[in-house]
Amino acid sequence: MTTIGGPTSQTVSLSRYLIYVDPVLDFTGASDVMEGSFNYDNNASYGFESGYLTSYSVNCAVGSVPKVNASLVVYDELRSGVNVSGIGGNVPQAIYVPSQGSITATCDNTTTNRVVGFDYSLEVARQPYYTVGSETPVEVKYIPPIKYSASVQLEVDDVFLESGYTFLTTGKEEKSVSFVINGRDGTSLQSLTIPKASLVGEALSASADGSVRLTLNYVGHS
Repeated sequence: MTTIGGPTSQTVSLSRYLIYVDPVLDFTGASDVMEGSFNYDNNASYGFESGYLTSYSVNCAVGSVPKVNASLVVYDELRSGVNVSGIGGNVPQAIYVPSQGSITATCDNTTTNRVVGFDYSLEVARQPYYTVGSETPVEVKYIPPIKYSASVQLEVDDVFLESGYTFLTTGKEEKSVSFVINGRDGTSLQSLTIPKASLVGEALSASADGSVRLTLNYVGHS
């Protein structure tokens, strides 16, 4: 006899360059179910009809194209023959390649130091509910809050770490932290924010070539 220790779920991970307006980040809400399929060899497809976003991240660095990673949990079944490419009109996306001059970051010390890169991520908790005899959930609940985090790397010009006690006690909560990624022609591709951001870590490093970098770590919730 074979027993199953829990309900079956599957995961899908997506990784791509951020070169067109991103549709995935909109699926962070309470009832945002997602359909998707992988289409190949003209008529072949493999897809799902009940997916939920669980994590999303963006990496930007000087000299490289921004990258996006997303993870979905699938509560129905990944199976051959599911093709959802016609949903929404199947309109091809226009491509806009960002440059380091079309990406802006707003956080501590960015006015006097040079931002050389940042990593942004969020996590969304989901809870499926099943009934006896059901293979798929009868309900999938969104469990707030959404957890945000970011790590920003700066080349230091004239600002360094604050004193330890000052860092711990003053002005570290509900900061303004945002990132805007545009194409080279100014077309908006993605706006990222950390709600109620708190600065939770600072690190200073120096290299043999004389460069000094400051790394700022933030968290937030909504």
